[in-house]
Amino acid sequence: MKKATIFSQDNLDKIINAFSQGKVVCIPTDTVYAMSCDATNIDAIKKIYQIKERALNKTLPIFVADIQMAKAYVKFSSKELKLIENFWPGALTLVSKVLDNNQKIPNILINKDKIAVRTPDHKLIQTICKSINKPIIATSANISSQSSVNSTEDIIKIFLNKVDYIVQDSALCKSNDLTPSTIVEFISEDKFRLIREGKISKSELDNRI
Repeated sequence: MKKATIFSQDNLDKIINAFSQGKVVCIPTDTVYAMSCDATNIDAIKKIYQIKERALNKTLPIFVADIQMAKAYVKFSSKELKLIENFWPGALTLVSKVLDNNQKIPNILINKDKIAVRTPDHKLIQTICKSINKPIIATSANISSQSSVNSTEDIIKIFLNKVDYIVQDSALCKSNDLTPSTIVEFISEDKFRLIREGKISKSELDNRI
């Protein structure tokens, strides 16, 4: 495989084109670096599984531009909408029910009729999703079971010969930027389980429901 092309975040047209063409891209986010692609392109998704050495029975989360885009794929409960109102865009991932008539999200991303979704507080990612009018994959840029990779320098060292494009982070990474999103799944109308506590604490969630 040829070496990845490295872009700055200013090369917006080229970044958007990469996603439109089904390429795999390492991209900075509001939390940890992500490995991403068009979330409706099954071939690109399978390539991410291969690169990450991830088991196919482990689903991948998606980024959406906003709540309106999310509702094209997911049916939210009233409690989920309350959390979205308080924490989106931001570091909250919801494991939510896919629409009954879903024909857009590949089954590989769905587990028990649910998918993990969030809108990040990151203008570049929001712009990509809006520009291609689709969600994109939101998995951390790492090999499965290994630590997340958070600097552009390390991303290049590890993935230069594995992904198609790498987008450089234009901002210095601060320690609180390296904390992953909090993942929540409602198990009843009023009760949720905390799958992963990240930037947003359980007490913060409890106080906003």
